[in-house]
Amino acid sequence: MFSGRFDHAIDEKGRVSIPVRFREELQREGLDRLYITNYFHERSRCLELYPPVEWTKLIDKIRQKASFEPRLQTFEMFYIGGAHEVQVDRQGRILIPPKLREFANLGREVTFSARTDHFQLWDKQELERVLNAAHEKMMEDPEFFQKLGI
Repeated sequence: MFSGRFDHAIDEKGRVSIPVRFREELQREGLDRLYITNYFHERSRCLELYPPVEWTKLIDKIRQKASFEPRLQTFEMFYIGGAHEVQVDRQGRILIPPKLREFANLGREVTFSARTDHFQLWDKQELERVLNAAHEKMMEDPEFFQKLGI
């Protein structure tokens, strides 16, 4: 559904424009809102944004798990409890809640990065650091892609 990386700027009110390619996918489905929540990748913080259909799929998967499992409770408290539903305005912007901007250490310059059925929002410099580290990890392991099985 989603692909690519796109740099944007957050305005003084905490709004950011969704990349045109992502917006086109959302509009094709008639969607005018997203779910946004905190996330981290190897100790680096970012935000994840889901179209409602994909968010519902995630919630349905969680409901099928044992609700008393401690890891699931931690995940729900962090990921689901941290989520906000945000409207996409007529200019294709969303307002990022202050707590989430703070969590992800978002500066003015940010990057949207696709994750197939949803996308992430990163501080631009942090994502560059994460991508450089990922590149090094892949270069050190000549069988990296083979081990993925794809």
